[in-house]
Amino acid sequence: MPTVYYIVPDYNVSSWGIGMLYLHVRLLNRNGIQAFVLHHKKPFKCSWFESDTPIVYLDDPSFAVKERDILVVPELSAAEAIPKGLQCRKIVFVQNTFILLRAMERALTYDELGYERAMVILPHMERIVETHFGVRASVIPPVVAPYFFIDKDDLHKERKKNIVLFPKAAYKDLGHVDYDILIKLLKRCLGVGNEGILERIGGRLGRGGGSDWKLIELEGKTHTQVAGIMKESAFFVCVNTLEGFNTTVPEAMAAGCVPVCYEAYGGRDFLEDGKNAYVFPNNYIYPLVDKLFELIDTYAEVQDELSGIR
Repeated sequence: MPTVYYIVPDYNVSSWGIGMLYLHVRLLNRNGIQAFVLHHKKPFKCSWFESDTPIVYLDDPSFAVKERDILVVPELSAAEAIPKGLQCRKIVFVQNTFILLRAMERALTYDELGYERAMVILPHMERIVETHFGVRASVIPPVVAPYFFIDKDDLHKERKKNIVLFPKAAYKDLGHVDYDILIKLLKRCLGVGNEGILERIGGRLGRGGGSDWKLIELEGKTHTQVAGIMKESAFFVCVNTLEGFNTTVPEAMAAGCVPVCYEAYGGRDFLEDGKNAYVFPNNYIYPLVDKLFELIDTYAEVQDELSGIR
């Protein structure tokens, strides 16, 4: 039987895209297929989540692949020299169709790069990969880690007035300005770092409590810490448009932290405005902010609505 290797970047920042690679390897081993995470330099190991997944390293002299082995490569690494140099069967694993071409000088197809198949995480990606990148694709759905899920008994419990945010520096580098608008408006209206501002806005947040709301940006947290924060917080706001369906949104759903977000692209297949989230067309940043302020203003009065969404 061939051995399966999932090549994973040496990237020690919280990313469930990397977590998914580890999860696949764990599931393969549980089902009797020998599989390993393949990192680049020994002894690298992710510190933001706990895992007993077996790891091997490219720079270990004892590492070698056989022709019948299978190498699974994330889409952003698909055109790199290392996968090209490993002589074995290859499958590309696509979790994001929006930025994969940034890793290529031109729109190469996966078959010309040596890949025989693709795995994708969402149904809409299957058509994109098969139409534009030259290989057949299979949908392997993403999962939410089990420690995010709340008990049914906790659906209606009182929550902290936390607004959880997910900044992603890489998207700022791509010219994505929505988060900058969101965070500046929120800080002004909630008086964060600006003593006395609540008085100057004339009681606009009077019913929501104003100063007792807290902003939490998910930076420098482990995955389990993120789960704990979401399980006790009121809202999760995501203005990312550059992923098929940002995994933090279903993680928030599982934790009962009501999402206020964009439809993204794949997300529109699963999100229903006012039913399981508050959903806006991509880049409708000011309508999204208006809705968030409305929810803050009327927080005590919309508890039944929020419980229904959870």
